[in-house]
Amino acid sequence: MLRHIVKWVQYAQGIGAARRRNVDQAVLKRLKPSPKTLMIFDVGANRGQYLQLALKQNALIHAFEPSSAAFTELAKRFASNSNVVLNNLALGSQPGTQTLYYDVPGSELSSLYPRHVAHHGHSLTHKEPVEVDTLDNYCVMKGIEHIDLLKLDVEGHELEVLKGAQQLFASGRIATVSFEFGGCNIDSRTYLRDFFEFFSARHMQLARVSTFGHLQPIANYDESLEQFRTTCYFATVDVNSS
Repeated sequence: MLRHIVKWVQYAQGIGAARRRNVDQAVLKRLKPSPKTLMIFDVGANRGQYLQLALKQNALIHAFEPSSAAFTELAKRFASNSNVVLNNLALGSQPGTQTLYYDVPGSELSSLYPRHVAHHGHSLTHKEPVEVDTLDNYCVMKGIEHIDLLKLDVEGHELEVLKGAQQLFASGRIATVSFEFGGCNIDSRTYLRDFFEFFSARHMQLARVSTFGHLQPIANYDESLEQFRTTCYFATVDVNSS
């Protein structure tokens, strides 16, 4: 009984509640209304589940999906949409080529890490080479000066994507970041402490998104925050920073 109570209380706080539609909607509502077209980056677009929600905003959306099967489906759905720029590409800390592992073509579990997910009834036995670039390189190439929302769902590779945007962060050109943190980060050996330190160093406030869409600011790091059930986090410029 105690175990169920603890799990329910954590779930109410958003721990394990990522990939719920209302959590994604809550993040999108945090975007400041603007007469200008917003710039949203959907990194790890898969078949366009999040992209479909984001299109309700007045936004231009750059979507990134390395899986050839998922990208084919993504192109069928959105290639004719003038508000979407599709990229069959992964993002990371360095340009090059990496291996994408997956259980079935187009899987939401596809990862740049050979994840151990047998306890979930899956096995990433398939793989394909994929092109990787950095956010900094991409934005220079496309002439993009500002990103209103950087959404990351890259199965454990989130920190590497952030490292590939050093110039963008240094010049304050990324306003907000939304990312998932969970079991994938066990495989990539990244911890919430890494994200807390990354954003703190750039004067950005990290918060957990609750099941009900509220932001729960994380003012200080503590080991109890290391919960590996998939959770959505949100980072924005800290208004209290100088």
